[in-house]
Amino acid sequence: MRSHLGVIAVAVGAVLAAGQPAQAQDAAYHPAPEPLHALLAAAPTPELIVAPGGRQALVAQPLGARSIAELSEPELRLAGARFNPLSWTATRVPYGWSYYSGLSIKTLPTGAARPVTGLPEGGRIVTLAWSPDGKKALATITAFEARGGGHGVWIIDAASGHAHRLTDLSVNSVAAPGEMEPACVWLSGSAAVVCRTVATDRGAAPSGEAAPVPAIQQSEGRAAPGRTYQDLLTSPKDEAMFAYHDATQIAVIGLDGKVTKVGSVGVHDMAKPSPDGEWVLISERRAPFSYQFPLNKFAQRYTAVRIADGHEVVLADKPLESDVPISFDAVGKGRREMQWRADAPAELFWVEAADDGDPRVEAEVRDRLFLQAAPFVGEARPVGGLAKRFAGVAWGENGEALVEEGWRATRLRRIQALNLSDLSMKALYEGSSQDAYGDPGHPLMGANAQGAPVFETAADGDVWFTGEGSTPEGDRPFLSTMDMKTGQRDIVWRSSASRYEEAEDVLADGSVLIRREGAETTPNYWLVKPGRTTEQAVTDFANPYGDVALPRGQVLTYKRADGVPLTAVLFTPPGWKPEDGPLPTILHAYPVEYVSADAAGQMTGSPNRFPAYATDWSSIVQLMTLRGYAVLYNTSLPIVGAEGKQPNDTYVEQLVAGAKAAIDEGARLGVVDPNRMGVTGHSYGAFMTANLLAHSDLFKAGVATSGAYNRTLTPYGFQREERTYWQAPELYYEMSPFSYADRIKAPLSLMHGINDDNQGTFPVQSERFYAALKGQGATVRLTMLPLEAHRYAASESLNQMVWEWDDWFGRYVKNVAPAAAGQ
Repeated sequence: MRSHLGVIAVAVGAVLAAGQPAQAQDAAYHPAPEPLHALLAAAPTPELIVAPGGRQALVAQPLGARSIAELSEPELRLAGARFNPLSWTATRVPYGWSYYSGLSIKTLPTGAARPVTGLPEGGRIVTLAWSPDGKKALATITAFEARGGGHGVWIIDAASGHAHRLTDLSVNSVAAPGEMEPACVWLSGSAAVVCRTVATDRGAAPSGEAAPVPAIQQSEGRAAPGRTYQDLLTSPKDEAMFAYHDATQIAVIGLDGKVTKVGSVGVHDMAKPSPDGEWVLISERRAPFSYQFPLNKFAQRYTAVRIADGHEVVLADKPLESDVPISFDAVGKGRREMQWRADAPAELFWVEAADDGDPRVEAEVRDRLFLQAAPFVGEARPVGGLAKRFAGVAWGENGEALVEEGWRATRLRRIQALNLSDLSMKALYEGSSQDAYGDPGHPLMGANAQGAPVFETAADGDVWFTGEGSTPEGDRPFLSTMDMKTGQRDIVWRSSASRYEEAEDVLADGSVLIRREGAETTPNYWLVKPGRTTEQAVTDFANPYGDVALPRGQVLTYKRADGVPLTAVLFTPPGWKPEDGPLPTILHAYPVEYVSADAAGQMTGSPNRFPAYATDWSSIVQLMTLRGYAVLYNTSLPIVGAEGKQPNDTYVEQLVAGAKAAIDEGARLGVVDPNRMGVTGHSYGAFMTANLLAHSDLFKAGVATSGAYNRTLTPYGFQREERTYWQAPELYYEMSPFSYADRIKAPLSLMHGINDDNQGTFPVQSERFYAALKGQGATVRLTMLPLEAHRYAASESLNQMVWEWDDWFGRYVKNVAPAAAGQ
């Protein structure tokens, strides 16, 4: 068999190494084989965004995979943000979010969807939000075909279905892309919106420097540990570009087009109006800017500005958070998590660390909670203290709140009821954040008359909760109530075991709007009455995959050699029967650290999910069943801390034992052929893939995408490991597959996005690992995907990834020529 040592750069005319075999020199994108290519191109199913009152909804069409041409749009990468400087929108959408390409309005439950008219052709919809009165919706849209067209605000009239552009001003959403903080929100009263607009008086754009100048950093001996952040500022020119492109002017824009400026121009990452519509809470990031940390750690000023007269109150001035310990339970000093109390006209809530934000400090109280009402003068009102770290608050309607706290080191999660009338706090739930079976879920959130977010309650005052409902057979989402006085929980509705159903909303008549799907059943919306058998279809979205037979999975439960319970979902090709014999198999996984063996063995996920190949990153590997493979999907490979040890102290041993247990169980069932095994994973799963090849002979080949392989390049911790390189150098060496490049004999294909934006997974990780493997004579391939970040977005890149699986595993797992790899 000919050698496959070589590098492939997937870009027209771009080859990174000369003199390699012709196949490795191919610089064109490869489409996935049919029908996989067509399945990747299918549009996602639409989503419903229900208006207050539940009488109507927007039907929004999510965008599927983008084209490489779209990824080629202008992009600046500054201070941890990636954005288009011509449209002031994030170019990389966080996982779980989507932009939209089409809108219609539907009267619930059975009205026909009416297309929204007046929207720009080819517009990319960034933000959607109903007005508090449910009569209008706002959409922020950037034109697809006109990159210089800005980012405008449209108002949709629900009655007519017509939209119009509200103002010529453009809005700017680049300062908080990771949180997807919307560029515009409604003012209470539904007569105006508050937007972060592109500042028109920010001066001229920075020009190129006539000559380069030094980029100088200096430390005065104070510890300032930082993780391996990407896209940081690196020079004075970067600082000028960042200050210019991220500069916004907060503005209140009436539905009549009248604009009222609020505060001054600055780098604003939040602007939220008070429930009474009188004030705006603003967060501004300020100089001096850092070359070591991203935007969310820059110096921060909180202000409250009264809309009527521009009166401004400085609430907090926080310095750069450069001295926060590496620990996941560490936080910055001073006021944080500042927000409006939802059930008061204009009262601010915030949290302050009582232990200086350092989890190493012994303290009975870690965080303190405060409230202060307008006009924000005098002392703030303390309203409680938390033994652990604040993790969130959900407001009710009558001086009640649900406060969540947690402690990552022990995986503690606690929910408490806060009564503001007597400042009492009562624990309603306490357990492990990793206990999927006992998880109570989260409050079901709605909006009050002012449009402020509040938790929804049943007729008796109990709080509605929704959760994933993990069980040994897979997730069965539920709708439950929780008593605010006792913590008593009662499940009112639960997904059937044969489908995957989620509660989206509880309507005024007690009906529950659910989203229902199955392994081969297109997601659609239904109205159900808990306790009754009657139900009503709300939508009838078509199957985007036509009549193609889709993979189906079964839950496996088994044990590791040391007794730790494990799970996986085993997918087989459509029509496969046990008498057909065992199959070549691909193991897919993403290791997770646990502090409890019981939690490690719990089943999460569901075999009843409808595949969304264009948007769900991890489900794409299931497509390989259509190429004749079995797939061990989401195989649990827990790394458990035991007998006083940290989980990673025995990482390699547990990793190999978990993989062997999955293969043995699949073989016992007569499905998996242990002599024809491939392994794949993304990010930490890629790290896993390389380690399994280095420390076991279980696999014939691996495909690793966007991983980190040398942990000395992430010296201040990685994944959930908090110890630094200098505290545990042996650990960093032992866990790095780079250290064992000479042991990797099975063929390994590496893929990486050239513009990876994830902490620690710099493209150089794959480049240097490839060089190490090549130097040791391994069979190895490196594919660098142009323009791609950590999560691949272009259709061409997704097709290339599937082609790589098909080609690589066909050669080295099936041991057949590429043309016959699908047989």
